[in-house]
Amino acid sequence: MEDEGAPGWQRNNYASMLAVFLLCITFSFTVPFLPLYIQEIIPGVSGPDAAMWAGIATGLGGVGAFVSGPIWGILGDKYGRKPMLIRACLGGAIGLVLFGFATSIWQVIAIRTFIGIMAGAPAAAMALIAAGTPATRLPKALGQFQGATLFGIAIGPVFAAGFIAAWGYQTTFFVAGALMFSGAAVTIFMIKEPKHALATKGNSSKLGMRTVLKSPLVWAALALVLFLSFAAPMVQPILPPYVISLLPDSSNSTAIIGWLFFGISAAGAVASIFAGRVITKVGLQKVLLIAAIGVAAFLIPMGFVNTVAALATLAIMMSLFGGFLTTSAITLLPTVVTAAALSSMFGLYQSVQALSSQLGPAFGGIIAAHIGYEAVFFIAASALILLGLPMFYVFKRVAAVHKVAPDPTLQEV
Repeated sequence: MEDEGAPGWQRNNYASMLAVFLLCITFSFTVPFLPLYIQEIIPGVSGPDAAMWAGIATGLGGVGAFVSGPIWGILGDKYGRKPMLIRACLGGAIGLVLFGFATSIWQVIAIRTFIGIMAGAPAAAMALIAAGTPATRLPKALGQFQGATLFGIAIGPVFAAGFIAAWGYQTTFFVAGALMFSGAAVTIFMIKEPKHALATKGNSSKLGMRTVLKSPLVWAALALVLFLSFAAPMVQPILPPYVISLLPDSSNSTAIIGWLFFGISAAGAVASIFAGRVITKVGLQKVLLIAAIGVAAFLIPMGFVNTVAALATLAIMMSLFGGFLTTSAITLLPTVVTAAALSSMFGLYQSVQALSSQLGPAFGGIIAAHIGYEAVFFIAASALILLGLPMFYVFKRVAAVHKVAPDPTLQEV
C-alpha cells in the first residue's frame, strides 16, 4: 500500500461508506422485528419459540455467508471489490422483497439463507478501503466506516417501527428492498476502483487465497476475531421478546424495541468513530483487550434487570465497548496480509463473522427457548471470557514469531 494512497481513495471511501450505510438502514428493518414477524405470520407461536426460529433463520443465513465468503473474496481480489459490493446490495434487495411474500417459517428460513449466501457488502467495502487508504490513515478510515455501518443499523429499526405501525410488515419489507437498490446505484456511479492491488490474471487469485490460508498469523487473527465477537450477538434474537416480558401489557412494544436498537447501534457507532484515534494513540492490542473485558462486564447484569430502562442502559454501555472491539478487530486484519490479498482476507472475515454474529443468535435463541432469557447473558459473557481472552494471548505469541510474507504471484502494490 502506498503511503499517499490510491488515486481518489477519499472519494471511494466515502462512497463505500454511503453504500453500506444505505444497505444497513434497510437491512436492519428486518433483524430486530423478525421474531415478531414470525409471530404475525404464524399465530400462536410463543415469544421464546419465535426467538428460537428467528435465531435458526439467522444462523442458516450465517452458514450461507460462511460458505460464500471465501468465494466472494477470491473473486474480489481477481475482478475487483466494486463488483462484489454491487452483487451484495442487489442480493440483499431481492431477499428483502421476498420477505414481504413469506407465509411460513420455512420460507423465512430459506430467504434468510439466500441473503446470507449473497452477503458480503461490508467485507467488499472494507477491502476496497484498505486497498486504497494510506496505512497511517487506515485505523481512522475503518473506524469511520464502522461508525457509518452502525449508524445505518441504528436508524433502520426506528424507521421500521414507523413503517410497521402505519403500513404493516409486508409494505415495510417492500420499501426496504427498494431502498437497498440505492446502495447498488451509489456503488455503480460513485466508486472508481483502481486496478492496482488486484491479483494477477490466471490462477494467482486462488494461489493468493492458499497463501493466506497457510499463514499461521492469519489463522491466529481469525480465531481471535471469532472468539472475541461471538458473545454479544448471542443476545440479539432474545432482546425483542425479553423487552416485551418486562413491559406492561398496554405498552407500545414496537416503538420501544425500535428505540432500544437505535440506542444500542448509535452507541456502537459513536465508539467506532473514536476507536481509530484511540487505537493510533494507545495501541491496537490494548484496545482489543479492554474492549473485550468491557463487553463481558456489561453482559452479565443484563440477565438480572427488571425494567427496560435498566436493560437499555446496560445494553448501550455494552455496545460502546462493542464498537471499540469490532473496529479493533477489522483494523487488525489488513495488517496480516499483503494488499493484493485483502478481499481474500475479508472474505474469510465474512465467514468468521457469520459464525460469530449469525450462528451466535441461533445459540442464543435455543438457550432462551430451553433455559430462559436470563441464561443467555451469563453464557455469552462466559464464552467471551473463557474463549476470547486466552486466544488474545495466543495471537500475541504467534505475531511475535510470524510476519507477513509477500506472495510472489501477486502484483506489487
